[in-house]
Amino acid sequence: MNLSLAPSRPAFSADALTLDNAAETDRIVAGLREQLRGMRKRGLVLGLSGGIDSSVSVALAARAVGAKNVFCLFMPESDSDPDSLRLGRLAAETFGVEAIVEDIGPTLHAMGCYQRRDTFIRELGPEYGPG
Repeated sequence: MNLSLAPSRPAFSADALTLDNAAETDRIVAGLREQLRGMRKRGLVLGLSGGIDSSVSVALAARAVGAKNVFCLFMPESDSDPDSLRLGRLAAETFGVEAIVEDIGPTLHAMGCYQRRDTFIRELGPEYGPG
């Protein structure tokens, strides 16, 4: 994506938050299309969490390449909030994209990720325990 297309303004001023939303959306969509053309791809695969960032990403992707060319993965894990999956499904339904759930919790557990996390937290707060 050609980032030089973004209008130049001071990074830290009140004006930094002034946007022409339609123009910015068109610029991002055009950038996605340009990148895909350059890679000779027709679609996008996205991780969809149900949060604002991934929901905006799926909206832009569907606009750029059409909903039928967007595939989303929900990747919940042991500590995921169930509401995230509900919100992610709502975003997928809203934008008409295909989405599947791949629970990555068992993989993270097998790789020792939760154990390393707990060890690190115990170093910061020895009273920490599971649950």
